[in-house]
Amino acid sequence: MTGSEMLLVGMATLLIGSADFFGGLASRRSAPLAIASWSQAAGVPLVLVVAMVVGGSLGWPDLWLGVVAGLGSALGVGVMYRGFAITDVGVVAPIASATAALVPIAIGLASGERPSALVLGGVVLAVIAIILVGHAPGDAHLDRRGVGYGVVAGLGFGAMVIAYAATSPDSGVWSVVVGRSVAAATAGVAVMVSRVRWVVEPSVRMATVLAGVLAAAGMAAFVTVSQSADLVVLGVALGLFPTVTALLAAIVLKERLRATQWSGIAAAAVAITMISIG
Repeated sequence: MTGSEMLLVGMATLLIGSADFFGGLASRRSAPLAIASWSQAAGVPLVLVVAMVVGGSLGWPDLWLGVVAGLGSALGVGVMYRGFAITDVGVVAPIASATAALVPIAIGLASGERPSALVLGGVVLAVIAIILVGHAPGDAHLDRRGVGYGVVAGLGFGAMVIAYAATSPDSGVWSVVVGRSVAAATAGVAVMVSRVRWVVEPSVRMATVLAGVLAAAGMAAFVTVSQSADLVVLGVALGLFPTVTALLAAIVLKERLRATQWSGIAAAAVAITMISIG
């Protein structure tokens, strides 16, 4: 992976991890599905402007890949939030992150990608880091429902990455415009079906908008690099988003991270270095 590609991956990780932080804040005060719908919609104008600046043309294959990516994103967010609501976050979150990372890694290896030994070592270390950062020992117990929700959410996110990676570089980031729009519409339908309140509390409206704008910008960067980078590396990047979220929670909210989480953050830094050098 070139230096510019690593920079884009780093930007995507920082932006989307930050978006998850603000989305989590907003979800504490308003219905998570409503937050998901409004935040997805808030990011559409930004990514539309980016798509117009970057240029490119959206053919039918890329349009449908954008639809698949949007559905995968909506599935991942919806199932993950549902899992958070009825079972342990400390089970759902790490399994969702690890599954989301392993899906594109497995597809990449099966399709013939052959990273160097150093990169593969970094990938293994990154998966361990993902589990350590997301796991909260003492607060969670292994629950079949939590495992199930985590796996399904991770499969949705993994499908999103694979679909975006299959888009043509000639399409620019127009597939992201399609994906964000589809995800927002799908989340909106889920809100109506579940009959939760559409209204977002005034105190978290800015956080909701920030979640959408940051995620849209991060996804634009992620898709740009995904059109040429290996799925193995993209899977690692996807799984490391929660690392940024955890760090922001520690810095901004003064949440206390456990030793295992700090170990995961340290392992993530080493893994990124190994992948960059390799």
